[in-house]
Amino acid sequence: MWRILARLGNLDPRWLYLVFVLSIAATAVLPIPLSVRLSPESQAYYETIEGLDGRKPVLVQADWDQGTVGELRAQFISTVRHLFRKNLRVVFVSGIAAGPEFYEPVVEEIAKEYGKEYGRDWVSFGYKLAEPYDIAIEAIARDFRATVRTDRLGNPPQAYPWLHDTRTAADFALAVSIRYDEMRAYITYFYEGAGTPYIAGVATISSTPLYPFLSTGNIRGLLVGSRGGGEYEQAMGKREFGTRFLIGQSAGHLIVLIAIVLGNLGTWAARKVKAE
Repeated sequence: MWRILARLGNLDPRWLYLVFVLSIAATAVLPIPLSVRLSPESQAYYETIEGLDGRKPVLVQADWDQGTVGELRAQFISTVRHLFRKNLRVVFVSGIAAGPEFYEPVVEEIAKEYGKEYGRDWVSFGYKLAEPYDIAIEAIARDFRATVRTDRLGNPPQAYPWLHDTRTAADFALAVSIRYDEMRAYITYFYEGAGTPYIAGVATISSTPLYPFLSTGNIRGLLVGSRGGGEYEQAMGKREFGTRFLIGQSAGHLIVLIAIVLGNLGTWAARKVKAE
């Protein structure tokens, strides 16, 4: 028996890679049930949007592209769904040149789902927050009109009645950023400077330094990587990209853990055989 177990230590790693790939592929096509509860930081994010009354528009900075789609796309989709479900008017901007190419088609699709119209319920000003970001966010907080100038149709903000009085950070109900890391300038110029709350969706690796800001209320809510996207998606009553991604990620983690256990068991058995 020990000799059989000892063979595990010499298993060709290509078999592990094959099982790894097949397990992740299976989660993409099989209806595997996975229910997750909102973590405290995701719950705070959800409740912040849920508590808005619609009197002021919401500013959303969407900075996800092909490099971060796996972790941030589901966060963005559920955020937009929640905002539209609450009948909140939304202003979209981006801090990366490719941003509008990714977020605008998604917003248009969700807008159809909720019967929302461009210009009446949402507008996109595109890539208007160029680096250095601190200066760009300070500018939009101080003079929104002068910073964004025109939307994708060439219209200024004041062309839309619901944006006629939107001039500074204080005229927004909420600031949201969904990008690889947070935009700390929103804390300075929106939350501290104007009292406008700020929530963020970030990649997992960028989340650790943000918990002190979360615990003090400087950041009202936080979505962390694919986990946050999957949690929020299910809170919205959906099981789509975020849930499938989360299932695949969980399957990959499980395979790695099993491989570690089997590898250690094989090494231990090999020592037993050698001792005999």
